[in-house]
Formats: sequence, C-alpha cells, structure tokens
Amino acid sequence: MLSDTDGAFSREVLRLRVEYQRRRQASNLCPPAGQPVLDMELTHGETPTTSIWYEDGTPLGRYVRLFDLPGTLSGDILRLNRNLPSLPGHFEIEGDVIRPLEICPYSPDPLEDDSEDTTDLISLLPVIDIDTSSHFVKKPKYRSEITNLLCLQGGSCPGTRCSPHLIHLLGASATGDLVFEKLATRGPTLGRFSTLATYKRWLLHLLDALAAMHAAGIVHRDLRVDNLLFGEDGERLVVCDLEGRWGQRVAPEVAWEGNPEDSGWSERSDVYDVGVCVKGMVYANAPITPQVEWPVPDPLRQVVEACMQELPGARPTVGVLRDMVEAIDVAYM
Repeated sequence: MLSDTDGAFSREVLRLRVEYQRRRQASNLCPPAGQPVLDMELTHGETPTTSIWYEDGTPLGRYVRLFDLPGTLSGDILRLNRNLPSLPGHFEIEGDVIRPLEICPYSPDPLEDDSEDTTDLISLLPVIDIDTSSHFVKKPKYRSEITNLLCLQGGSCPGTRCSPHLIHLLGASATGDLVFEKLATRGPTLGRFSTLATYKRWLLHLLDALAAMHAAGIVHRDLRVDNLLFGEDGERLVVCDLEGRWGQRVAPEVAWEGNPEDSGWSERSDVYDVGVCVKGMVYANAPITPQVEWPVPDPLRQVVEACMQELPGARPTVGVLRDMVEAIDVAYM
C-alpha cells in the first residue's frame, strides 16, 4: 500500500492530467475541436512564431501565424489558455493585434532523405528469425546507430549491454532490418502509472542508460518520451533510438538550424532533455506546442528545474542528478 505522501502525489498527478486534457480537448488550435492540421512550423528568433496550415479543401490550406508573446492573445492561444478567433481566410496574431493576410505561404519543404548505406555493417550482424510476438524490427537509416549500439554492447552482437536500460540490438532480419526485443511504447504505458515510486525508478533507469552512453562518448540528442520503451509491467524503462545524429532542439544552447556536427548537442543538453522527459512521464503525453506549460509536483519539480537551467554549466551532471533522484524519499506502509 502506498504511503500518504505518495498517495497525495499520485492524486496531484491525476489532477494535472485531467486539467491538461480539459484544455487540450477544448482548444481549437488542433483537433478534435480545431481543423485538421496539414503542417506546422516553428520559427525561432527574438520573437518566436508558430505557423500552422489547416486543411480547408484548398491546395495550400488555411494559414495562421502566432507570435509567442506571453500574456497576450497569441501567447495564450499557444499555451491553450484561449482559442483562435473565428475568422475567415489567412491571418496572423501578434500579441493582441490580429492582421489578415492576403496570401498563404507555402508549407515547409519535406526534409531531405539523408539515409546512409549500412549494408556492410548489417552483414556483420547475426541473422535472426523474426517472431513478431517478441521482436521489433526497424530499417537502419544511419551508420551511427549501428556503431553506437555495438559500442554499447561490448563491440559485438548480441554482446553484453553496458546498461540493462539501453535498447539491445539482437541482430538483423533476412531483409536487412535491425532486430530488437519488443517492448511497450509510451502510449499504452504512461497513463497507467502516477506514483512517485514509479517515476523515481524510471528516472534512475534513464540516468543509468545516459551515464553508460556518456561514458562511451555518445550523446543521445533526442531524449523524449517517444524514445522510451517499457516492460509490460512498467518495472523497466529502456532508452531507444541511439542514432546520435539529429535530435530535439529544445535546450537553449542548441541551434535551431544547423547540421549534426555544429548544432550544439552535448551531455548537458541531454540533461536538459531529461527534464522534458519527466514532464512527459507525469502528463503521460507530449505537448502539442512547446509553449504549453506543464508544472510538475514536488519533489520532481526540483529535478526538472535543475535539468532545465538556462545555462548548460548550471545543470547537474548525470552523476549529481542521479544522487538527487536517489535522495527522493518514497516510503511504503
């Protein structure tokens, strides 16, 4: 049975989830209350903007641009605190000023496919007979994913993992796909759990995986709840997608544009993303805009604040962060 403290924490988590879902369902920024979205683009700068192309039966769609100015109409819409006004045609909202637009800009070009030839690396892996009940397969895209996986399991396949909380490469299929143990994704998992004990365990698993990666000189770059997998009972968390190439551009020091070599991903940006993961765990979701405000209850609030410090040097190392999480008191009756 949970202690009164953990029970109170769980009740607060469930309250926060219900409140967010109420705002999310009521917002006409996106479906179900809003029009279907064809595309969305975030533009960074002195005043960030969010551009949305809505499906309206025309080739380009209906265009709306919102400026991220907190405490104004446009800022409140992005934070799901107010709805888009019911206006025809294309328009932009800058603060409290609404301006009609004559034309709809073209939506962003699709990302160029930069897949690499991995044939020689795949040929080195043992061939696995696929059992769909226990295996997950993935087409290889970058050489770095295979080399990172092999590095983190002793240089061989199946090898021995540096951490039980890193995805384990078992081999390749007859058609050249990577083969992994089949685990549960965040969708059917996160909503089933709400206790502080669970989050403490998951965080320690995440930090164990991250420590192993960093010790091997590998930066994940794309830590988010979509790249976390779980055992059926939620007892085990596993970090996946170890490409170490492209990733989230959420930490303030990571450039919004740039290539994998000079965008600024580092061990400290991984720590920042741990804070983002904690929020996703608590809300059992991913925000529809980066401006959505997701407070988390104590003592996880202190962990999130430490991870998401503006300056990279002000964030704790993975080791210090692990000590913070270990110190969280979770008592049982």
